[in-house]
Amino acid sequence: MNKDSRGLSYSGTDQAGIAKFEEAMAWNFDYRPNGLEKVDALLEAYPNFVMAWVLKGYSIASEGRFEALSNIPLTFVENSSIRIASTPRERKHVLALAAYVQGDIKKSVEIWADILNEWPLDLLAFRQTTGNLFWMGQRQRLVDTASKIAPYWTENTPGYGYFIGAFSFALEEVGEYSLAEKYARRAVEINPSDMWAVHSMAHVLEMNARTDEGIAWIEERHERLPKHNAFVGHIWWHLGLFHLEQGHTEKVLSLFDEYIYPEASSFYLNIQNGASLLKRLEFVGVDVGNRWERLYTGVKDSVGDYLYLFTELHTAMILSRSGNAFQLSQLHSSLSDWSKLRYANETEIAQQLVSGIAAYEGKEYAMASEKILPQRYNLSVLGGSHAQQDILTQYLIDAEYKNGHVHTVTGLMKERVSRRTQWDQKPERFMEMWQKIEAMKDGMSDDIFRQLLRKVQ
Repeated sequence: MNKDSRGLSYSGTDQAGIAKFEEAMAWNFDYRPNGLEKVDALLEAYPNFVMAWVLKGYSIASEGRFEALSNIPLTFVENSSIRIASTPRERKHVLALAAYVQGDIKKSVEIWADILNEWPLDLLAFRQTTGNLFWMGQRQRLVDTASKIAPYWTENTPGYGYFIGAFSFALEEVGEYSLAEKYARRAVEINPSDMWAVHSMAHVLEMNARTDEGIAWIEERHERLPKHNAFVGHIWWHLGLFHLEQGHTEKVLSLFDEYIYPEASSFYLNIQNGASLLKRLEFVGVDVGNRWERLYTGVKDSVGDYLYLFTELHTAMILSRSGNAFQLSQLHSSLSDWSKLRYANETEIAQQLVSGIAAYEGKEYAMASEKILPQRYNLSVLGGSHAQQDILTQYLIDAEYKNGHVHTVTGLMKERVSRRTQWDQKPERFMEMWQKIEAMKDGMSDDIFRQLLRKVQ
């Protein structure tokens, strides 16, 4: 049977087809545009190529909407001759895709984990696992998944950069910044178009208050970024965060309009990027004009349809800021819609946070705090990075500030700083910020509060 560059067997194709399949995978891992066109061309040439069908399904699922899941083609598995000819590994991928179609991501993850236990060089299973574990908030499992198969991967293994790029991000999310940086830089050396590795390095710089380096890291790739698909908007979002921390609010607005959310879009990551950045700007006193309406235009027909609950929190921000109370109520109800597979624990947390966001935007700050405060250490189960989840922390801090709860505000701010400044490794920076926050107890001016909210380190 024909094998790929890592020794994995494939059915329904020949060596030329496998080579094109690996090219299509790399195209997708680089977040280049029109990836499905490459897969469709492959299927036209090899209609019985099981893993090409699987890759198409995974690509469609990456849209992050229940509506998209219904478009995933599973009819190929009904062809008995194709099924009989397929390999055990391929059949497991089909099972994972079938679970995905039902919205049962947790089941898919377990199947991918099973694949990796037997075929540790299955790069597609690895990237599907890590991508979805991220949206399940299982940070330590991200690291464990990469660590258990790392000995199989060496510099000479084809696709090594794609492996260490994903490993890098997993390490960053558990605070292993030095090794995360080493892997991210090496992955980008191997392949400058590896956007996930570029993204991982941006997170390392963000979490270590290296804002000047962060700006330079992204700006030096300015010409390359437009060659990638919608994911690149998230790289621009990181650039916006770096400029926001430095107080360059006009630059942030410019980035928003030109690169981050230039036009109405329902893509889940665009919704997250746009809503969280606008709200961050508002928290530090910036008038964002009518930009919320642009976001509402993008999300209005997709309310409650997002696969990842973290996106729905941003939907709640948009509906609240746009004054759409009826749709906000619909969103809250849709999260427990029996026709879409949700998980009870995550749904309950999401509904509490949606209520908290709505209360804040309705100027019911005591209610906002009551809803968000108990969930502040449960956010990870809804997915998102530390940097992304910080927007919920800002909602809580600002609500408590408006409630006039000085000691709660300073306590929450100290928690936030300790999370971001590696207080045990950089005690001088931590103590400088700690003392500024402590001084707020003697009287908080709006300007000082906004400055400390904007600049975590």
